[in-house]
Amino acid sequence: MRQIAARLVLGLLFWAPAMAQSSEGTPLSNEEALAFIKGKSLTATRTAGGTPSIQVRENGLMFGSNQGSSDSGRWRIEDGKLCMTLNRWEYEGCGKLLRVGTEVRHLYPDGSSVHLIFKPSYRSLDAWAR
Repeated sequence: MRQIAARLVLGLLFWAPAMAQSSEGTPLSNEEALAFIKGKSLTATRTAGGTPSIQVRENGLMFGSNQGSSDSGRWRIEDGKLCMTLNRWEYEGCGKLLRVGTEVRHLYPDGSSVHLIFKPSYRSLDAWAR
């Protein structure tokens, strides 16, 4: 019995971090995606490294900074996906927005993995929970 419990604990230790990067969750509708992104200043965790700060203007322009680098581009919501075109960071594509607990995750366009993880600030936690 102890061996089974030990294996279960070890399995959870290795399995839990993988689940943190899961692309499973509840897709945001167009309305939810617009409410989440439009006119906001957000900070994310980029799964490939860094914590970009992103300013999303209501007119479709966006500006970002990450580890001393900055960029600008355009954004739109299409079929519940956040579509971005960034110049210097060479990113173009539309990825699903998924709600996972209190986080919102942006997937890469092919849907295979998480690109950005947005965690709520204390001020916006109630709005995200709706």
